[in-house]
Amino acid sequence: MTRTWKKLLCCAVLFVGVSAAAIGAETLLSVSFAQGAWDPSAWVLAKNPTVPHLGKWAQRDICVGNETTADPAKKSSLNDTLTTMVYGKPFAGDCTVAATFEIGAGAAPGIVVAQDWAPDGEGRPQYGEFYEVIIYEKGINLWHHFARDGKRLYELSAYSTFPLKPDTRYTLRVQRKKQTLDISVDGHQIGLLIPSLPNELYLGCEGCEGVCRLYDFAVTR
Repeated sequence: MTRTWKKLLCCAVLFVGVSAAAIGAETLLSVSFAQGAWDPSAWVLAKNPTVPHLGKWAQRDICVGNETTADPAKKSSLNDTLTTMVYGKPFAGDCTVAATFEIGAGAAPGIVVAQDWAPDGEGRPQYGEFYEVIIYEKGINLWHHFARDGKRLYELSAYSTFPLKPDTRYTLRVQRKKQTLDISVDGHQIGLLIPSLPNELYLGCEGCEGVCRLYDFAVTR
């Protein structure tokens, strides 16, 4: 075989490999939160059981932001700023969820990984057991929310400390591999084994404790 044919064969093999990889990346959901580009009815605006407030998203030209109060004393209050939602249909099996956020000064946006949700006493959608993957100016926090002995509890399950800049766009990724969550942002990564993680999960996003801007959201396999 001549050198030219060897080069052509190598290029063909490389092309087939790249094409196969591209075909193998299945997009399950891809959403831009620009004005007029998404359907709010496809999402469930839900609440954290430990926070009485059910937030709202404020639509901007190229993104949405969690609704915040005009009262300066409450602009960073969890109870007055928390807004969360999940896509209306659960995702089964391994997948990767990614969302692009802009962190306002002191704020804490993130990705929601919920096992279930149901109406509360007032008929408002409310999470059951769920996780919050939060980014803020000092790194990542992973919060686990659950019920025990009839009480709603939450605990910090994992964290990593590093600086993130306010008013800067970051893409947060959470990759589900069987019973693990691999979390990454800006070159930093943490992982967690969750033996009780069910096959189906509701995936979404949130903003709290200040102004958080959400630009896009995607789920791939």
